Amino acid sequence: MTDKYDRDLQRKLLLALYDARPHPISYEILAEIEREFGNDDCFTDNLLYLREHGLIDFHMEISSDGVRNSFQWASNTLRLTHIGVDFVRDDGGLGAILNVKIIKLHNDTLVAIEDIISASNIPEDQKKGLISKLRELPSDAIKHLILQLLTQGVQNLPVALQLIEKALKAS
Repeated sequence: MTDKYDRDLQRKLLLALYDARPHPISYEILAEIEREFGNDDCFTDNLLYLREHGLIDFHMEISSDGVRNSFQWASNTLRLTHIGVDFVRDDGGLGAILNVKIIKLHNDTLVAIEDIISASNIPEDQKKGLISKLRELPSDAIKHLILQLLTQGVQNLPVALQLIEKALKAS
């Protein structure tokens, strides 16, 4: 049995739409790709699947006789969305640039680290030395330290998950 969601055929369709963009895909190219899917239901299902993922868009009317659906779609409205362009380019596109999350490290973060050091089971003079060095660190070094602490937290996931759950319940 062949998979009706043939990734190679889906990619061929997406690339054809990419090449045609901003114009409609030619009828000849679309008909050739549709034939490769084997039948109308398979092709239509793949169109719906790609649309559900936001990769393509088109106008479609659906009617039903109670047993089967009938799909009427306008081929001249079939187009690749911006998400589809980013997917085809495989570089993250503008979405990768626009969806960047900025995390600011506030003084509270450093105070929290200082509190952890203060509560630790090490000699007082060592605690004071660590806290003093922490306060002297430049911002890049603090960022690096926070990432290392985050990595350690993820590597000790059961403990980290308990801390996350505790924080979520408190908020």
